[in-house]
Amino acid sequence: MFKKNLPALVALFGAIFIINLTAIAQETESAPNSAITEASLPAGALRILPASVPSEIDQGLKKIVAAGDGKIVQGDSEVLAWTGANYKKGSAANLMQQVQSNLLAKGWTYEVGERNDDITVFSVLRDTPKRQGILGFFAATDDAMILAWTEILPAGAKRAIENNFETEKIAQSPTHRRGGSGEIVGTWTNGGMSLLLERNTVTGATTPLNGSTFKYVFTAGGNFEAIGLIQSTVYGCTTSLFNDKRGKYEINGSQITLVPNKNFWRNTYSCSPQSNKERDYVLERETIEWRTKTDEYGKSYICLANAKGESCYRRAQ
Repeated sequence: MFKKNLPALVALFGAIFIINLTAIAQETESAPNSAITEASLPAGALRILPASVPSEIDQGLKKIVAAGDGKIVQGDSEVLAWTGANYKKGSAANLMQQVQSNLLAKGWTYEVGERNDDITVFSVLRDTPKRQGILGFFAATDDAMILAWTEILPAGAKRAIENNFETEKIAQSPTHRRGGSGEIVGTWTNGGMSLLLERNTVTGATTPLNGSTFKYVFTAGGNFEAIGLIQSTVYGCTTSLFNDKRGKYEINGSQITLVPNKNFWRNTYSCSPQSNKERDYVLERETIEWRTKTDEYGKSYICLANAKGESCYRRAQ
């Protein structure tokens, strides 16, 4: 689909070699695992924070996706780097091989699209637990090796976000109006924590085994909040994922568009606190289908639907 355009893209990526890698190192976080493939990463991996990704890399990813001749669109992206005193350009090939092996261990297939000197353009694909495709490239210099990759989605497909706030990415439309539907105004909740508790045999503390809770708040003034928590406890070790997203909303008929100004994520691991992560994620306009309903007991619900189905949230008392 895009291979015919790759030689020109590889030539384009020569601009990446002028990136100031010292500046990059100041805006990174440790990355034991990839955020978009879940594969383990070779030791020393650093994730470049989204706001600090050089424009040359960002444009390189966009060019790869554009080579799909309009049949694919770009999803989430990630840029990783290996640099510093422990990095040698001669080790780049081994780092690339480790990444490939770790991808295979997670069920991904790996295919090189084009290779030229120190640039390798590749694709990875897997069918389970859901069908996913990734395009990316490696770029090796004397100072660092960069791995940049991005999700690809069929053009027009609805995009799933990583928790139950899954929404559809849309283009702006001048027909949207801000706020405005009294039916949607209020606080809406979904989920709950397990009634079963696990006791830590060392500290005696008890923790719910698992559970999730989600809350949407829509105000009459056009503001929204979307708060979510997912938690799982196994053998006394608790993993949790928390998201706090806020901003404005716009309604156009049966669609509601979220325009966030905050998108905070926190991952915590009670048995491995050094792996805890916090980040402010990308701010993107999103849309979802919505409707209200009343159950047989007269309770009000708001139902939010996307390509994967519909979730309903009861109005808080």
